[in-house]
Amino acid sequence: MTASEFPGQWLSEQIAISRLFFCRRKPRGMAMSASDKAVTARTFQASFDRNNSISAFLMGALPAVGGTVISVMLYTFFVWAVMSLALKRYEFQMSRSDRELAWTFTAFAALIVLTALIGPNRPEIPHSIVWLLAFLSPWTVIPRLRASRGIDLLQPYVVGAAIGAVGAALQGSIQAVFFGVQAEGGAGNAAVFSIMSLCLMGIGGLNIASRSRTRQLLAISAVVGGIVALAMSLIRGVGLAMFPILALLVIFAPARWRSAVWRPASLLVLAAAATALYSVQRLLDGRWNQTVRELHRILMGEQTTKSIGERLRLWRAGWDAFLDSPIWGHGIQNRMASLVPELSSDGLPVRNFTHAHNGFLSIAIDGGILTLTALLAVLCVPVFIAWRAPRDPNYRIRLFVALIVSTAYAASGVTQIMFKHDIMDAFFVFAAIVIAASIPDPSWHAA
Repeated sequence: MTASEFPGQWLSEQIAISRLFFCRRKPRGMAMSASDKAVTARTFQASFDRNNSISAFLMGALPAVGGTVISVMLYTFFVWAVMSLALKRYEFQMSRSDRELAWTFTAFAALIVLTALIGPNRPEIPHSIVWLLAFLSPWTVIPRLRASRGIDLLQPYVVGAAIGAVGAALQGSIQAVFFGVQAEGGAGNAAVFSIMSLCLMGIGGLNIASRSRTRQLLAISAVVGGIVALAMSLIRGVGLAMFPILALLVIFAPARWRSAVWRPASLLVLAAAATALYSVQRLLDGRWNQTVRELHRILMGEQTTKSIGERLRLWRAGWDAFLDSPIWGHGIQNRMASLVPELSSDGLPVRNFTHAHNGFLSIAIDGGILTLTALLAVLCVPVFIAWRAPRDPNYRIRLFVALIVSTAYAASGVTQIMFKHDIMDAFFVFAAIVIAASIPDPSWHAA
């Protein structure tokens, strides 16, 4: 409602709001009128809906440029939602698919804790499992988002992701072009920055489905920006993971991409990206030459502690550690300690890594087949609930958000970290929450 549409009612609402929020005390015995109560309810709901939309937008926009900010935000949402539910500001409502997601995440956390209790070195368990709290947040954050009925949270999330991808490209370009360093964005870690850029590139590219030419240009900018950010990060494994994400985007809307990519504005975006990449040609050439030299040494049978060689060492040691205890693993608190015997056998230095540079292998070392199965369920459940959701107008975009996030994590996780990092955990969990909360529940509509 605007002032031009209903000036009399709008003015009365503003007067009522002023009375409610600026008058600290009412005269004794003065009760709130029915109209004041209605205005209060509408004002609260409008503010509540706006906050949820802004939250979705920021969680899409900030992962690469803000880094740890998104983990702080997720835990803030978590705690605030617990308090709001305790105060009964809104009802605890979760659909069947919401519960499936929440129980899957809870089972994952529970199995990590259970297998940790089986292993030795138990005093280190609390420090090693605190990150799992993020996987319990769906139980309270989904009901908070569900309380905004009729609000499309996917759209601000997708738009935010596109802006975040462009921001990642700008931030990464500044770091690489002007400072000559490997881009880390706001993540403080080049690998995490690259994975976040990959996810934002894919989600932001879904704006291509909009009828708005501005949002279609935003989709082009997100994809091009994501590619630039990935190049600036110099992370090769995540660069390879870009190709299945690009394939998903083409499958999502092939005709839209064909028509949008040749527009003058799109060509201008491509030219700007080409200029940025040309500016860091020396960095890119150096990375390429390093890769060729290292691969040549490995193929010649030499051992190396460079990037690729070190990963091969970690994978061999991790596989041996997994085979030592394939059912329940060694406990997350003993993850890297279980690799030391094998790593020490070749006489090369043992570095102080926190993971085996393979997300699947790291979790398998923690809790064997039990936690590895739970990890696969965590990666698959957003896709499953999105695929099984009712065929509402957001069905395809919801499904592709799930496919992009799960594929990006799985593909990047082959050579990089997956979970047990605050940014990585917060992004995946909130993406899954938005996917679940955006699924309409037929039983509510029937009611």
